[in-house]
Amino acid sequence: MRSWLRFVLVALSLAGPALAGCAREIPVSEAWPDGLPRPQDVAEAERLEQAGTRWTNRQARQLYLERVATIAGEVERWQAEQIPAEEQARRAYQIRHDARMTARAMMSDPAELAALQERDRAKYGDPDGPSFEWLLERNLAKGLTGDAAYLAIVESAQKTDAAVNQSLGF
Repeated sequence: MRSWLRFVLVALSLAGPALAGCAREIPVSEAWPDGLPRPQDVAEAERLEQAGTRWTNRQARQLYLERVATIAGEVERWQAEQIPAEEQARRAYQIRHDARMTARAMMSDPAELAALQERDRAKYGDPDGPSFEWLLERNLAKGLTGDAAYLAIVESAQKTDAAVNQSLGF
């Protein structure tokens, strides 16, 4: 009972101000073009690009949003299976990170990709976004401990940048 109460309190505390700059629901309403492949990972995106496949940045973002949207269902399954909070956090982080890297491999404009990498380098110290350790350290610095620190990573993995989504029409 105590761990459930702690989970609810953490979830409620994260649902307030943390959602202000992030989109919780991921609106993806556009049909994927017939015949356009959806790469499963960075290596496949690179192979497809070398073979002449091109995606728009909007399509790359759509793929990213779709992949991030799968995390919620996975979390429900992990909780039903009583997967420990740390493992849930690692899995959610990895889904989000893999989605980010695949979407970036799909981007058609090298200058826009470089700008994203520079932003991430300045914000997280890494051109590929925050590491799991960076996220955990940030949560610990906020005073979260134990499962609460990991559950905050699970929650943040499901949020995307509302401004970027809006700029691409999502």
